[in-house]
Amino acid sequence: MSRVRLRTPLFGALSTALIAGVVFLGGAGAADAKDSTARIKDDQKQFIDPQAPIGTEAKSSKKVSKNAELDSPVQTTAAKPDSASDLKKISATDGGQWSNLPSLPAGSNAYHMIMGPGGKILLLAGSGNSSDVFQAGTFKSYIWKPSSGALTKLETPTDMFCAGHMLMSNGQGIAAGGTTAYSSSKSPWKGSKALYTFDFGDEKFKKQDDMSDGRWYPSVLNTRGGYALIVGGFDAKGANSSSSEVWNPYEGKYDPQPGNREFPLYPHIFLTADAKYFFTGEGWIKPAEDAEGAQDFFHPGFWQPFNGNKFTKVNDLSVPDRRGFGTSCWLGSIRRQKLIVMGGGWPATSSTNLIDLDSSSPRYKSGPKLGAAKAYVSCVQLPDGSVLELGGGSANKIENASREVSLLKSATSKSWTSMNPMTSGEHRLYHSMAFLADDGSVISLSSNPKGQARSDTVLRFEPPYLFNGPRPSLSGVPGEISYGQTYSINVSSDVTRVIMMTPPSPTHGFDANQREIPLQYADGKITINATSGLAPRGYYRLFAINSKGAISMAKWTKLG
Repeated sequence: MSRVRLRTPLFGALSTALIAGVVFLGGAGAADAKDSTARIKDDQKQFIDPQAPIGTEAKSSKKVSKNAELDSPVQTTAAKPDSASDLKKISATDGGQWSNLPSLPAGSNAYHMIMGPGGKILLLAGSGNSSDVFQAGTFKSYIWKPSSGALTKLETPTDMFCAGHMLMSNGQGIAAGGTTAYSSSKSPWKGSKALYTFDFGDEKFKKQDDMSDGRWYPSVLNTRGGYALIVGGFDAKGANSSSSEVWNPYEGKYDPQPGNREFPLYPHIFLTADAKYFFTGEGWIKPAEDAEGAQDFFHPGFWQPFNGNKFTKVNDLSVPDRRGFGTSCWLGSIRRQKLIVMGGGWPATSSTNLIDLDSSSPRYKSGPKLGAAKAYVSCVQLPDGSVLELGGGSANKIENASREVSLLKSATSKSWTSMNPMTSGEHRLYHSMAFLADDGSVISLSSNPKGQARSDTVLRFEPPYLFNGPRPSLSGVPGEISYGQTYSINVSSDVTRVIMMTPPSPTHGFDANQREIPLQYADGKITINATSGLAPRGYYRLFAINSKGAISMAKWTKLG
């Protein structure tokens, strides 16, 4: 983690000493419990979003408390985010189309999700940013069908709010960590050691052995072999964790721990083609609020947790101390190994950076600016190789929410193409997420502005490719496929490409495992010509694309 603009060496030394005091809290000479709590809470400030409702409850009713501004003030001079954006109505063939799906029930707390085999969706939340719910222990999770709005409430054994999660290669969900203490005068935020798996068949959670460390805002990443690499978060005492661990879903146990390294909360880390992990430099960290104006950030680079714990830095992002609440994703085909990092705050930025991980000397360069300055922005990879950005705003307030939506058509595009704006009156801020549905549309849900009413609406965006004429057909996809093998499938005669997409599991505007893998296709046959670094073992959705750019409905398969 780097500290810039320090005016005196003394302050830097003092900060280092304070952080060291947070990490070591026991033994001779340790501070008493009260002092330790204060130190941890002070250290947490640099990782926690100043715009988010920390220490107070978000309002889930449509009426805002008269004391909301006093309870959770937002000191911001943020501009209207769309002042420089084009929000004109565009034809659906050029700008896509928005519609509303059935809303979620008030208080459903859809802050985390995992799509299971066949498209069944698990909504995780637990206490959902409410200390009252946390104290009551009335935790909520649901199985959800977006098209009908049908929800099945699940017995939720622990508070999975702020957990890390994904669909594992054996078809089960994993929820790692969560909340064991809310920030208060007596306690900092504390991470849970609990690890649960979820069976999408019987729709039940299963308690596994505890992790070695507590996790609050960890990232969970797929490995080449389909194991779950669990990284970062606040630990059981509330200190920022520098440990990582691996869950083996096939043997139901932890593998030997990988190398340790400190990252921000929900670190943006991606598995690369050569089995390294690339940390983009983004994660949930905010400028330190100190008298010297110092600001913290983490250097990006290649991390090898299973090969000597090596870390090779690349150059820093532009405005690296304003990237805490942006997003990142692959640019089109995973074979290109190009990543984009976009947005963030504070103040919010419209800047983006691109990096080619296949280059002999990977370096960030400036990318096309967003149409509006945004934090809490989401990016979604689409089957045609484009990237959609949506949501966010210049502050975590409804009046500062951005409706601007745009598309980067390819990895070589020099500018974003404006899409139809999000429906008037809607907002997607803190705790929002967006994902690709099996029908090729994008689903957007959740928003937790500070001191204001949450959003329970579910929005559907149909990208322009859904207006390119009749969809191609796709059937006959084997239930299981293997690397290097060729399979016959049934497709329309006009199909020119077949690609695989990962099942989504986003939270806080980010999905670490999102990727698109083009397959070799000819004469009604596909060849799984991908390595495990490009396409890790696990479940995928196949889409067929025709000569006009229209896409099929997805078909699920398991790669192993």
